Amino acid sequence: MTEFAYRPVLTRVVVGVPDPDKTVAFLTDGFDFRVRTENGRIFADTLGDYGPNGQSALEIRKADSLQFLNVVFTLTEDFDADTLVKNLGGTRTETGGVQLVDPTGLRVAIEPAAEFIIDKPEVSAYRPRRLGHVNARTPDPVLSSEFYRHAFGMALSEQIGDDFFFLRTNTEHHNVGLRRAPRTDLHHLGFELAGWHAYQPILDHLDAAGYKAEYGPGKHRPGTSYFTYVRDPSSGLRFELFADMAHIRTGWETEPIRWQGGDRMTKTINIWGPTPPESFLE
Repeated sequence: MTEFAYRPVLTRVVVGVPDPDKTVAFLTDGFDFRVRTENGRIFADTLGDYGPNGQSALEIRKADSLQFLNVVFTLTEDFDADTLVKNLGGTRTETGGVQLVDPTGLRVAIEPAAEFIIDKPEVSAYRPRRLGHVNARTPDPVLSSEFYRHAFGMALSEQIGDDFFFLRTNTEHHNVGLRRAPRTDLHHLGFELAGWHAYQPILDHLDAAGYKAEYGPGKHRPGTSYFTYVRDPSSGLRFELFADMAHIRTGWETEPIRWQGGDRMTKTINIWGPTPPESFLE
């Protein structure tokens, strides 16, 4: 695959939850997110990619159950939205972007970055720094992987059989993860911490607020990152708190790392040993 002229940046995920007030409490009491409401829409803000602006990482909407409604990428460079619509079958958005649907039904948008500029929130020891990746369930991760490589110019960093794919938009090991499942929906959102030292104050703060880790701390082999997973009790929304993700700086044509399908539980999911609970594997 040739390198694309533009690089989309993962900016926001839109989810529906059954009780927005309880999810907001999880975000604020558990993680000290800055939560704001604009025109009836609820947003949770982080520091972002450490430039002059913050990141409005999460949009919360009311729904009967947890729903994965949209993933938003932004571009700082000019791009030809009309050509993208023509080639990929998407539709134009009100802000001049393009709304797409992947082959398994996941809605994904590319938007002008100027539409998503917000002020940085104050630094907090309990808040993740930014939204770094989305991990989605899909009945056909091979097909979905090809879609993201074609539509977004992503590169494949690593895969486990034909069941798990890790794709990147720049040097960071992955910004999109795809895992085989019977239906298309969200498995988790990956939020970056400052490093290993950041886990202790955050996990102690979560405990004080009445929230417990689902899995971790541990260390994944793909991306060589630390992890801890935490779920919102009211909706099931799962966060991965990750740190020290690997970067691939050897070019877009770097050969991806490939594992056998049976390596997932024995060689890749946690190099420190403990396997995940059943809730994580649903």
